[in-house]
Order: sequence, then structure tokens, then C-alpha cells
Amino acid sequence: MTTVVLLWLVALWRLPAAVRLPKQRAMWVAFTGLAMAATTSIPAVGLRIDTLTGFNNASVLARQLVGIVAIGAVLDFVIAMARPNLLRASRKPNLLVGIAVMAAMTALFFNVSQPTRVENFYDAYHDSAMATGYSLSFVIYLALATAVASWMCFSYSRDAARSWLRAGLRLLGAGTGIGTVYSLFRAAHLVSRLLPFGFPLGDTVVQRIADAIEYSAIALIIIGNCIAPVGVLKAAAADWRAIRRLKPLWASLTEAVPEVVLPATLRRRPRIRLHRVVIEIRDASRTLSAYATEPIRAHAYATASAQGCEGEQLALTAEALWLRAARQARLDGVPLTEAGKPPSPLSDQLRSPELEPEGLDFETEVQRLTLLSTAFHSSAALTTAAQPAAS
Repeated sequence: MTTVVLLWLVALWRLPAAVRLPKQRAMWVAFTGLAMAATTSIPAVGLRIDTLTGFNNASVLARQLVGIVAIGAVLDFVIAMARPNLLRASRKPNLLVGIAVMAAMTALFFNVSQPTRVENFYDAYHDSAMATGYSLSFVIYLALATAVASWMCFSYSRDAARSWLRAGLRLLGAGTGIGTVYSLFRAAHLVSRLLPFGFPLGDTVVQRIADAIEYSAIALIIIGNCIAPVGVLKAAAADWRAIRRLKPLWASLTEAVPEVVLPATLRRRPRIRLHRVVIEIRDASRTLSAYATEPIRAHAYATASAQGCEGEQLALTAEALWLRAARQARLDGVPLTEAGKPPSPLSDQLRSPELEPEGLDFETEVQRLTLLSTAFHSSAALTTAAQPAAS
């Protein structure tokens, strides 16, 4: 019952994303199918299905047909992630194979003499060739589909950029891989019962082992599928924190250079907002750098050195000081007397690398601007700004 509840919770959790994003619908179909299949295994639900349809064990057929739809959707989702260039070409064969297997299973199922409703379809009709063919059709399809899904998950996980995505893909691949083990175990048991020597384990033990393998596979698929959304939420939260830390610096600089603020409405995605904040800080800094004359930069550098700053901290503090002085000069309407003047060796030495961030990746740039914001609003910077500025 716990598995059923978890599957329905995941299906409901994924529903909003499936409505918004077409690429998320396959996984929603997969979990909804798995939840429906697991629900039919509840005795009361299975009995209700059999009663309504008027066929003994119709719940077994319903569960496995829905299971084929679910695993087909899992395969579609994995292909979309790992080999998107193959998605269009693979959809039709995937669909046709699934339909063919479902049709064969349905035909075989209704050719099995089923005078009564049974608790375990595998065991009750183990001596029936039609029933064995029906069950083998399902487990062989399941084995092939889960094996392909597992291979794709593990192969794609090596190229995934984010650690949480790699972990999610590997767990999902492990879950589908265990699904392959479950299918092969079931197939071996089914075939062995048609042979003279039989299976080395009793039917009760086989059922327990099969259940343990199946539940382990489902658990890993659930966990692996949940890691990626949790990772996305974690990344979004980190982006919101970065935005809050950069907002004071952004507000100060864009107050002096309002023309760099884009008129377009900000989108809801925090990553897009963060990119925009960084770009506008960068553009405002470039504009203000023209107001940071050589004496202002030299004064900022000397002040930062006098405060005991060294290395990167020295560069950050000096930059914060001259940015603050340049901002005030812009607000005061100071003319650009130094504009167009060729840079001197000193100005080259004091040039700030963040104004030419092409050599920095985005995450590094965000970290550096966060430190710059802290230095820009530090008590030392505010005290220095209150003193007469160098000109």
C-alpha cells in the first residue's frame, strides 16, 4: 500500500510540470501508469475490476497492459534526455512494439481457460502454454525496454553537467536495471516450469524474491526521478540567494546609470533574473569606469592596501572604492575630463578583470560580484566614501 501511495504522490507532484512542459509528460504518464498498475494489485480493487468487467482475473490483464504503457513512457522520457536526436525516429517503433505486445497478450489471455478468479496468475496457470506465453510476452518486453532505458541513463549520466542530475540518472538507471533483473528472473521461472527439471526454488520463495526485486526497482525509480526536481529547486534557491546578495550593488550602480536597466519585464525563472542582474551590474560598471580617473583608482588602491588587503581581496576592495567614487561623480554630474585619454601603465595595472568577464564562467562571476557587493557596502568603503575623494 505504501508503494501505491508514493506512486500516486509522485504522479500528482509531476502533473503541473506535465501541463506546462510537453517534455515532462512522458514521465508523468509513466508514474501515473505505474500508480494505476499498483492500485489494481490491491485485492479489493482487483475484485472490483473483475466484477465490473465480468471476466475472471481481468485486473491482471489491466495491470500489465497499463504497465506496458508506463514502461514505454519511461523509455520515451529517457530517450528524450539521453538521445534527443533519436526521439522522433524512436517514437513510432516504440509505440508499434507496445501495441503489438499488448494485442498479443490480450489474445493469449482470453485463450486461457479461467473458470475462477485466482490470487496469483503466474502460479495458478503454470501448466498452460497460453498463460505462459501471455506472461512471457509481458516480461520479455519489460526486460528489453528496461535494459535500453538503463543503458541510456548510465551512458548519459557521464555527460550530465550537474551532480544532482548525474545522481538522479544513475539511480533511475539502477532502478530500470533492476527491472531488467526482475523480468529475467520471472522469465527463467516461467520457462523452467515447462521443462522436466523445474526451478530450483519453490513458488512461494520465488514470489517473495520477485516482489523484493520489483519493489526495489520501483523505489530506485521513484528516488532517481525525484532527485532531479529537488536539484532544480536547490539550484533555484541558490539563484534567489545570489539575487538578494547582488541587489544592493545593482541598486547602487543602476541608480547612477539607470539607462542600463532593461525595460522588459523580468521573467519568473530565477536563473534568468540572475543573468539579468549580473549583466546590468556589468554594464553599469563599464559606464562608471569612465568616471574612475587614474588618480581615483590609485587612491582606491592605496586605501585598500592601507587597510591590510592583499591579493584578490585587495583588488576587490580597490574596485569597490573606485566604483563608489565613480558612482558619486556620475550622480554629481562631474564631466568626463579623462574620456578618450590613452591608458597609462598605472591604469592598465589597476584595470578590473570583472569588467572583461569573458575569461570567467558565470558561477565564478556571480561569486566575485557577491564579494564585490559586500566590499562596496562595507563600513570601510562607507567611511572612505565620506572622506574627500581624490580627483
